[in-house]
Amino acid sequence: MDGKLLIPEEVVHYSEWLHVMRGRIAERQVIDCSHVRATIHPACHVYKMVPEDAIYDDGILEGNRVAVSTGIMQALGTQVIDYRTWYDCCGFGFRHIISEREFTRSFAIDRKIRVAQEEARADVMIGHDTGCITTLDKNQWISRAGDKPVDLPVLADAQFAALVCGAHPYKIVQSHWHASSTEKLFDKLGIDWQAKKAEFEAYLKEVAAGKFESLYDPRRMITSGPGFKRIAPTP
Repeated sequence: MDGKLLIPEEVVHYSEWLHVMRGRIAERQVIDCSHVRATIHPACHVYKMVPEDAIYDDGILEGNRVAVSTGIMQALGTQVIDYRTWYDCCGFGFRHIISEREFTRSFAIDRKIRVAQEEARADVMIGHDTGCITTLDKNQWISRAGDKPVDLPVLADAQFAALVCGAHPYKIVQSHWHASSTEKLFDKLGIDWQAKKAEFEAYLKEVAAGKFESLYDPRRMITSGPGFKRIAPTP
């Protein structure tokens, strides 16, 4: 504040908060997902780079896997399916996505998605990092160049949790940003995605016309700018 950098006493990854709150989130669940087969991709930077900070739980895969993401999926009742390449990087590799893009694509498809789809028979792959999810989600199109295309929904644990708690799949969960298809997963969850998509398209027309609600109040901007008016903080 006031031009000074605020250093927090502790930095918490969002998936760690989700893990701690998994019981309370499950209390708000409205969609049964016990028939969904989920595979987990744990992000390298979360548990490989600083392993002493990773959360493990004896009640989650006997403590042999990092607990985040798996914990919330188990709490929601999905079938968490193990697979042989669970430890592998998504292919992003911190630099491969820039310098060796074809390595990234082949790794994401053949080492992760294809294994989850063909061996684990997964309905969805769950991640907890934007880079991982983007890599696994948006590189599946290249598999169409070969004889065996892959198609597996890739969602963040928070997105899946929101879905089964009744959140709108497009307006709130933002599933339309994904390149991999999510419709089969929605069908399995009993979500009428066609009706929800029509609602979302109607909502977009309202937004384009300037008729929408927003939680954002520009007067609460910390820095000055056009239209900025400082208001007293709420007690």
